[in-house]
Amino acid sequence: MELNSIQQLITRRYPNWNVYWEISGKCIWVSMNDKHRNFFEIQVTEDEGVGITRRREDDLINFSGHDEAFNTLEETLEYLDKNII
Repeated sequence: MELNSIQQLITRRYPNWNVYWEISGKCIWVSMNDKHRNFFEIQVTEDEGVGITRRREDDLINFSGHDEAFNTLEETLEYLDKNII
């Protein structure tokens, strides 16, 4: 999935959120928050799927693995909508 496609999907679905993008090697990192209590890191890798991590605003960067993993970004966002937000 290309950066433009990811940006369109997320900004349409969460138009009022803060969203930041970073390309790093084979993956695209998406840092996003709802301007309140929900902060997420999403890693999109074309051939490996999508990982999502929920964190608090005051968490230091201490990444030890994703909370959940999915095959597609759409599955990830559906999980986010149903189980977290």
